[in-house]
Amino acid sequence: MFRRIAYSYDRKHIVRSLQRQARIAHANIEFDNYRPFQFSSITQGEKFFAPILPAEPLSIDGNRLVFQSDITTESTLNNTFECVITDSGSKDHVIIVFHHWYARNRYQNFSKYFARRGVTVVEATLPYHFSRSSSDYSEENFLNANIGRTVQSMRQAVLDGRKIVRWLGNQGYRQITVVGMCIGGTVAGLIAAHEKQVKKAVLMVSPAGPADLAWSAETMRSLRGRIEPFMSLEDLRKAWGIIDLNKHLWNLTRPGLETMFILGEDDTIARPEELDRVIEHLRTCGCEPNVVRLNCGHSSVGVFPYNIKAARRVLKFTKSSLSLREFVK
Repeated sequence: MFRRIAYSYDRKHIVRSLQRQARIAHANIEFDNYRPFQFSSITQGEKFFAPILPAEPLSIDGNRLVFQSDITTESTLNNTFECVITDSGSKDHVIIVFHHWYARNRYQNFSKYFARRGVTVVEATLPYHFSRSSSDYSEENFLNANIGRTVQSMRQAVLDGRKIVRWLGNQGYRQITVVGMCIGGTVAGLIAAHEKQVKKAVLMVSPAGPADLAWSAETMRSLRGRIEPFMSLEDLRKAWGIIDLNKHLWNLTRPGLETMFILGEDDTIARPEELDRVIEHLRTCGCEPNVVRLNCGHSSVGVFPYNIKAARRVLKFTKSSLSLREFVK
């Protein structure tokens, strides 16, 4: 029964996404093959994602922090980013959450759930979203047919995330976990690969990289249509290699890092078989990721009962020891 409900929920969201794309088609960013950086070695990847500016906020106002982004873009609003903190009152554990593409609301229920159980939650803002958005279609700048712009946006997201991690480390938080949904999970994975202060990483219904997402996601037909006349999938994988988790697997095997993958068996957007390849490569390298498979699709991972199942597994993964009261309340 729940699987049928999840299917209906996902179909509704897919239709809404396609309708939105049709509505803003006039703002589509067309294909451009300019590539500011080519991936060729682990060392180059580490340099590409190396922090630039100090991890000091521009302002702190209650539970909101504002930072200067390490990357300067043409959009003034996008050059700073906001974090929303739900404080647990403890510095034992903190989770940094990276939302999905096109997000319209933050994950308030998720944050409250963890804060009540002793885990502080910091909600990041991906480039061109929320307060960083200048129009109804601003998020198109984050993932689009302009090869170089997409690389820059993903790099900006990773550097912003590393800045949050470093600031939290300076505040005395003892265990830092990154959690990401969909493309936010790819960002979280890249941060975990390069930021040694991250101890755990959770990727929820996430693609391994933007190329496979653009090529196979049911909601990405328009984007694929703007790229495919000029590039094959293999060409796109090479062009976006620097922002693909498959090219950073060695870093994900570093000592002290634990990973969890939450997959939707019926996901037609971040298809589970693509992340299965990442999981298998990690196992080949001697790592044993924590893998959770749910009988739901993409968006339905956020609805009952799958949201509760996922939240409990993430909580158990984040906190190595849980009281029965913490687990069930």
